[in-house]
Amino acid sequence: MTTQRQTIDDKHQARLPELKKYVEAWYQYFKDNNRRYKDFMRFVFDTSLTPNEKSKLKRLSKPAIEFNVLEAYISRLRGEFAEQEPSLMVRVADGVASDEATEELTKTVGVIEDYIREIFNNSDNDNFEYATYSDCLAGGFSIAEIYTDYINEMSFEQNIHLERVFDPTLAGFDPMAVTSHKGDGLYCFKVVPKTKEDFVQEYGEEALERVNFARNTDLGSFSWSYQNQDSGASQKILLIASLWIKEKKKEKIVKISNGKVLLKKHYKDLIAHTDESGLLMQPPVIIEERESILETICRYDFCESKVIGYYETSDRYLPLVFIDGNSVLLQDKETGPTRQMTRPYVYHAKGIQQLKNFAGQSVANEIETMVQHKWIASIESIPDKYKDAYKNPQQAQVLVYNAFDEKNPDKALPPPREIQRTPTPQIVQEVFMGSDQVTQAILGSYDAQLGITDGNISGKAIQQGAIHSNAAAVPYVTGFYKGLNRIATIILDLIPKYYITPRSLPIRKANGIKDYQIVNDPKRPESVSLKYDPNSLQVKIEAGVNTGLQKQMALTQIIQLMQASEIFAKFINTQGLETILDNVDIRGIDELKVKAKQFMQAEEQAAQQQKPDPMQQAIEAEVHVETMRIQQKAEQAEGEIAIKSAQVAVDHEKADTERLKVLAELNAASARELLDAEKHNAALSRDAIKTALEIAKHHAEQSKAVTEQMGQEQGQPPQELPQQ
Repeated sequence: MTTQRQTIDDKHQARLPELKKYVEAWYQYFKDNNRRYKDFMRFVFDTSLTPNEKSKLKRLSKPAIEFNVLEAYISRLRGEFAEQEPSLMVRVADGVASDEATEELTKTVGVIEDYIREIFNNSDNDNFEYATYSDCLAGGFSIAEIYTDYINEMSFEQNIHLERVFDPTLAGFDPMAVTSHKGDGLYCFKVVPKTKEDFVQEYGEEALERVNFARNTDLGSFSWSYQNQDSGASQKILLIASLWIKEKKKEKIVKISNGKVLLKKHYKDLIAHTDESGLLMQPPVIIEERESILETICRYDFCESKVIGYYETSDRYLPLVFIDGNSVLLQDKETGPTRQMTRPYVYHAKGIQQLKNFAGQSVANEIETMVQHKWIASIESIPDKYKDAYKNPQQAQVLVYNAFDEKNPDKALPPPREIQRTPTPQIVQEVFMGSDQVTQAILGSYDAQLGITDGNISGKAIQQGAIHSNAAAVPYVTGFYKGLNRIATIILDLIPKYYITPRSLPIRKANGIKDYQIVNDPKRPESVSLKYDPNSLQVKIEAGVNTGLQKQMALTQIIQLMQASEIFAKFINTQGLETILDNVDIRGIDELKVKAKQFMQAEEQAAQQQKPDPMQQAIEAEVHVETMRIQQKAEQAEGEIAIKSAQVAVDHEKADTERLKVLAELNAASARELLDAEKHNAALSRDAIKTALEIAKHHAEQSKAVTEQMGQEQGQPPQELPQQ
């Protein structure tokens, strides 16, 4: 990182042997991996024939040709990886106090996430992701560097930069590091070759004391200086190492009443600042205090004979990150040390590539040494004027020969016969043609094999085969993202240390849209503060949607779901437009995403305008309630009127009833008087009739008595009177 250069005293110069030992120890430990990296980079991208193999082919008079197919497999994976979009997420760390997880911190998290995404995709990093992934596939590993530098020569502002180390074999780490990114080691370094002339111009002639320019270019045995004669002219080269080492210091830390933890010296500064501000407030008090060992990073620049630079930084992490491809830990012997073995993607395919070359060279040699003669004949049997017919078999002619010797007719001459060519052994052709299938099986590239039935290739099978081939390279993608996650963690720690003044930051949204964000400017309402505690945040990077084929399959699935569910189709058409465009690869897709976002915002605004204003809605509700209240009162009044009317009607009806009752009583009284009169008359009639009957009975009795008396007197039985 760009820091203040310190004075180089004798204490730092005395560490030169120790610093050189660190560098040499790594090269001794990683010697085989560095050699393998160079060999396979040359084998894949330059030539699959070593100088010894070329010399041997020359001695055997065979053509020095090769049939390198491994680069095609790596190029296909690199092409698919170029379309990959990492899934980046920054979040509040576990255990952070609830009062610190504010809305402002949430906005800060979003800006940091977008800015880290922009650093990864920035054109200034020279296509970092593509280059490092190519190193992992072809060489087995790569190394990245994170550093800060001023924006320009007239600026005091610094930017965070990310780049691939130019030559990963010229950088190294502590062999005792355990993690995949090797950030837990004691140190890391990178070596830069310089010519003697450039070195003297920059550091002076006195720095060349005790420098021995030996003729040795093998970094396995490591020479700090050597003579390079590859270009024909002798050139003296020195190696300058920049080594970052962790220095441990004891510091007192305190936990104050607001829950924060800080250095005790910083707490004293806080108290002093509070006193100077004149604010009438009680500063937080110390709750706990203890000693802790804190790590700081120091940088040494040195050559073979001298320490030429010393810097103290405020960084917590080593600036170099080891990006592992698919390495393994091996133990050569039961009691031997464990070593790391880095392996390129095509490591196990080297043998089949050499076999394919050998078979192809044999076929080419057969073609090159093919016999062109058509006939074999004795000189005496061919007449002179017919020699051209034998030399030019492509012309239609009659072949004539002498059956007997012209000088000795008794001597029979052998007839000319056609030369039979020896065919190339079938196994050579079979090996040459079948080596491609073996290569595919070794590399796990199944897209050229799946789905073939009777010469017909299924389109879906080709898609599935391509996905399976990508899965075979997942260990290398996983190793790459482990390194990328470490890089993001380092950037997360550097942002609040170097971005402290108001400025604008370029950002890139998750959908790929670029924008700018104002930070650290309290006068701007849209500004976001980057003054956060790096310990309060965490970052995680995973592989996202990575190929055009997978995007196409995702788009097909979305369409099928839309056809199967009307509710899902309605949801996608209203809320999922950006998701659909994320899975579309067409020209102008970035501009289309921007317009789609603007369209969705316009649609949302139109929908909001159609919705009633909450205040207006409340007023209308109050008016409606009041109207209902008035209507209810009116209905109540009408009910009371109706009740009164009904009461009046009841009263009228009651009066009529009373009148009718009186009339009925009068009529009843008259009827009773008439009935009484009739009863009296009937009684009189009965009395009269009774009296008349009694009189008649009396007269009858008198008549009977008279008659009986008269009968007695005449001596006749008495006669009964006729009944009446």
